[in-house]
Amino acid sequence: MVTALARVRIRGIYATALTKLLIDKGHSIVQPSEKIASRFNIGIDNSPSDVTVKDTDDGDGVVVIGFPSEAREIYDDIVSVIPYTFRSISQVELHSIYLARVEKNTGDTCIVDTGDFKAELTSCREKPGDKVVVGVAKTAVYPGEKISVTRSFRLLGKLVALIHGMQKITFSEHIRDPGLKARLTTLAVSRLMGSNLGVHFRSSARFAEPSEILGEIELLLNEYKKVMSKASEADAPLKLYRGELVGVIGFTSLSKNILDDIRGTVIPTIRGHHSLRSMGLGDIVEAMEHCIVNGCNGDSVSRCIWEYMLARLAEGGVIHIRHVKPTGEALNLTPGRIHRIERSAEEVRVIIKRVISGSGLYDGLGVEKKPGDLDYMVIEPGKPYIVHNYYRDATWLGSYINVNTPPELSVNMVKYHDLLVDVVVAPGKEPAVLDRDELEKAFSAGLIDPQLYEYALKTLEEIAGDPTRYLYNP
Repeated sequence: MVTALARVRIRGIYATALTKLLIDKGHSIVQPSEKIASRFNIGIDNSPSDVTVKDTDDGDGVVVIGFPSEAREIYDDIVSVIPYTFRSISQVELHSIYLARVEKNTGDTCIVDTGDFKAELTSCREKPGDKVVVGVAKTAVYPGEKISVTRSFRLLGKLVALIHGMQKITFSEHIRDPGLKARLTTLAVSRLMGSNLGVHFRSSARFAEPSEILGEIELLLNEYKKVMSKASEADAPLKLYRGELVGVIGFTSLSKNILDDIRGTVIPTIRGHHSLRSMGLGDIVEAMEHCIVNGCNGDSVSRCIWEYMLARLAEGGVIHIRHVKPTGEALNLTPGRIHRIERSAEEVRVIIKRVISGSGLYDGLGVEKKPGDLDYMVIEPGKPYIVHNYYRDATWLGSYINVNTPPELSVNMVKYHDLLVDVVVAPGKEPAVLDRDELEKAFSAGLIDPQLYEYALKTLEEIAGDPTRYLYNP
């Protein structure tokens, strides 16, 4: 019999696939939705979670957050099964507590050294060399992000968090019932009156018995006393208390295809399920999969929805272009309109016409960018590149072949995950590879997984062999 390793709460568009994956790894799913409980016949277990897995804000991946050892295990289990991902994980735990040493005072702001990192602390009157207890209010998930610290630190339980420096009672957004809030408030006041501490009720508190909540408050109060005693006696810098690990897994189109396959072992799933849902087309996906449940052929339904997308694109509306980078940054390029759609028995080419509005230089071409220039952007669904062909009137200025994961298409959007390297082709010049060092740096930093790195190199090699065959002449 498999022993449950961690208790995981999963929410969002990837919930079915990830529930299957993590159950197979031996983990216990808690606080499942009714739909998930029914699909997996697991019943409703409202125990507090060790780890939460939820969609990123843009729907292109998941955030894994929880107690460090359990969250790291869940993070590793997901990426061990789902390749071709963008990855990043916090090296400093969110809400961890440090005894920091003031390194520099610049008026109202200090630079403090925690031993693991340095950060700014505002409203700081301490002198260099003084000790100060701080909590991590915002961690850095991606390289270059700043870590924010505060005096108002918190100690985390599974049901509540005790807050030093804020004598307030707050609630998770999932706790909405006024009666429940009143009962929880009474519990908190009964135990924390006179402590000068605040309390935040976490989402799992809505399922807990009063005795469990009071027991956890008591436990955290004891931990708080230990932290403050240690802070008064120890030398800085020193980590006083653990927080939560935060990891982000970005799912590319290749990853989403694998997630589709995993979901398909549980319930009928069309090809492109997760891509389409991540672009806001959940209603269409649900309708098509309802047809499969009621006897329609899955492959026929998947082809039907693809033909529907092409028909909608051919109507010529505005196409939004989302360019997702391994660093977590997403660029919304100047939108365009469908110039034409070319079809043969083997392939489809979608050509989007964009009118350039900015100025500057076309990187790598050495040509001035002028408002009114045209970009004929060529997308071949299923192919790992996008080609930008720049023209001024009828004069070709040059082309970029951008290496990326196969683009995801919806009725008004194209989205792709950038693999950083480009091949540039300019009139009268030899083709050149750009930003190979950026790919190497991203891989070395762990932002791109090994499979995606090898995929990028193989694609680059194929394109660099004869880049001119990828260009487009309107």
